[in-house]
Amino acid sequence: MPVEADRITGAIAAITPDIVNVRHYLHQNPELSHFEEQTSAFVAHRLADLGLDSIQTNVGGYGVVGTLRGTGTGPGQGRTIALRADMDALPIQETREVPYKSCKPGVMHACGHDGHTSTLLGTAAVLAGARDAFAGEVRFLFQPAEETVGGARRMVEEGAIEGVDAIVALHGWPGMPVGKVGVRPGPMMASSDTFDLKIIGRGAHAAQPHLGADPILAGSQLVVALQSIASREISPTDSIVVTVAQFHAGTANNIIPGSAELKGTVRCLTEAHRLEAPERLERIIGGICAAFRMEYEFKYKRGTPVTVNDVAVNALVSDVAGSVLGEENVTQLPAPSMGAEDFAMYLQKIPGAMFRLGVGDEMTPLHTPTYNFADDALPIGIEIFTRTVLKYLAE
Repeated sequence: MPVEADRITGAIAAITPDIVNVRHYLHQNPELSHFEEQTSAFVAHRLADLGLDSIQTNVGGYGVVGTLRGTGTGPGQGRTIALRADMDALPIQETREVPYKSCKPGVMHACGHDGHTSTLLGTAAVLAGARDAFAGEVRFLFQPAEETVGGARRMVEEGAIEGVDAIVALHGWPGMPVGKVGVRPGPMMASSDTFDLKIIGRGAHAAQPHLGADPILAGSQLVVALQSIASREISPTDSIVVTVAQFHAGTANNIIPGSAELKGTVRCLTEAHRLEAPERLERIIGGICAAFRMEYEFKYKRGTPVTVNDVAVNALVSDVAGSVLGEENVTQLPAPSMGAEDFAMYLQKIPGAMFRLGVGDEMTPLHTPTYNFADDALPIGIEIFTRTVLKYLAE
């Protein structure tokens, strides 16, 4: 059934000061992936105060799942929509001076998960106060361990989305003004896998390289050669990123080491390219190592798949955002990000969409020591979440 605009708008305005305080508290008390015990307890306590129908804790680690059932009537009866927020922080020392600066040395909310969690708590509060306005069920997923990729997978395995028909999430986006959102059907963010390579050569005196087999030389060739995957094996209209992010070898200026280690990541926008990636890498690795008389050990670890937004759910979010902010403030993103999100794990099971929430032009990039989620974006995220739920359960 339709909900009066001023009812929702008024409820959001009333709770915004409290939700800002919630974000500041979470920002000041960050917890790394797999260690979100206090954050989880805080979230569960807030949900309990709202009188939700059920609250599950320790789901997929420190995950929290809250369920709210509407008491109204309408077409939403029997349908369930989920909203997801991530809770973990990053191992970064915060350098921005704010009154609520992180109290934990070397740990901060540099990806805005404090804002994501606060937005979802605010949404839960608004919907709990308007449960007579909809039929159906809303499930609030507060997920741990997004930064280390395992959280979503474990929550799925432990039943967090059983019976859910659709799921929506947001990501605060620096470089996009507050009051604007970005949407995109299809691929939204890339897959992310990792590789570890040990090149086994033969050590020697640096003055006598002919007596050894130099793994640094082979490794250097590999750093360059692996880029040929993107430039010569993938269509120019497709995207793949192969990055060697670590190169460890040697102990002294005059010693050729016996081995070298390379570590990196592979990002793709199609599952086909993702499945082919290990063979492509190892074929090049094997050829170069053989040419330089080396042995090697190669390990490839699957991380998160491509984040693919469902066309219909993305359209729903886009329509809602347009009604809230004006269509001119809804950006149809021309290209996906090569960053990754384990929200993709849910999208492999059920239709859903992630949208970008603008947090300011002046905001520094994600995963940096000065990043800070914009408080002004909180009520916007709450309203888009809330109205998406109401519209979905009214159709």
